[in-house]
Amino acid sequence: MKPSVALLFLAVPAAAFSPVLPTDNDALFRGQPEQFYMYTDRNFEGVKSRPWQGGTYGFSRNKERIGGKIAMTKFHEGIDVKPVRRDASGEPLDDVRAIESGRVVHVSKNARDSNYGKLAVVEHDVEGTPVYSIYAHLATVDVHPGQSLAQGERIGRLGYTGAGINRRRAHLHLEIALLWHDQFESWHPQNFSSPNKHGIYNGINLIGLDAAQFYLRQRENPSLTLPQFVRQEEPFFRVRLPASPHFQLPRRYPWLVEGDPSGARSWVVSFTAPGFPVSIEPSPEPATTPRVEWVASSKFPTAKMTRRLVEGSSGSPVLGQSGKKLIDLITWDPARAAASPPAPES
Repeated sequence: MKPSVALLFLAVPAAAFSPVLPTDNDALFRGQPEQFYMYTDRNFEGVKSRPWQGGTYGFSRNKERIGGKIAMTKFHEGIDVKPVRRDASGEPLDDVRAIESGRVVHVSKNARDSNYGKLAVVEHDVEGTPVYSIYAHLATVDVHPGQSLAQGERIGRLGYTGAGINRRRAHLHLEIALLWHDQFESWHPQNFSSPNKHGIYNGINLIGLDAAQFYLRQRENPSLTLPQFVRQEEPFFRVRLPASPHFQLPRRYPWLVEGDPSGARSWVVSFTAPGFPVSIEPSPEPATTPRVEWVASSKFPTAKMTRRLVEGSSGSPVLGQSGKKLIDLITWDPARAAASPPAPES
């Protein structure tokens, strides 16, 4: 029987993951975030601004006034790094380099294939498990799938390809991400009528963490590992899932698991507010359907704080439509594809 992707990775010896910055812009380490992050153009209640905070990870966009208070309600899954060099016409000149050694698993040289524009995805070995770095909005992609890269090796040139970006706002969109499911290609047509041009490396199937915070915290503590960083993140909600052989996260990322997984009759998964998994607890309690066990209280509607992964109040939380779709993906049984018609054409 052919071994799974997860088992293949578990057989690989552990390796350190100490990423370097992807360009020559090191303002993050000099305490100058306004020089590191590319700003966004904002027009809130008639006031225009260009906040650098719009280039950070997390809920950093779509400013809304809710009940007299102001909240950011749009999740930005990566960090946007400013160029430090341009030519006389304003074209960015910065090289983009691999943050850690790895293997190129996907490139897209057609800027129209996604909002990410031209991009490259590199797979890294982190404690014997696959972690991915994504380099988007590139002007050129100078690597190919299957190519091995050393840390700091050139991937391409920073640019402004993709939706909603112009030369003025040229930047590198960087993500450090985990993979949800290796059968994504059979799940996608059940949920979307548009073609999937990126295989399992579609952005929907990769969930990014706060790369900038990891850089800063590892700089303070060089012994900090990526799994340690993830496990220290604050959960915002928990979902109990029925035990299923199709739930791949515990096998692919065993460092997320807290406790003995043998004999588990359900799994309690803790997520950050945007939906990044920070721990998986095996439980002897049976579950027949996914359900939200807990959500943190917030001064804003839960749906706004979780990109509609969870809805309702902290006293009676339920999975939102986005949450149902996510749980369907991470527990996907590819046999269902044969029994279900694809999503209708839009």
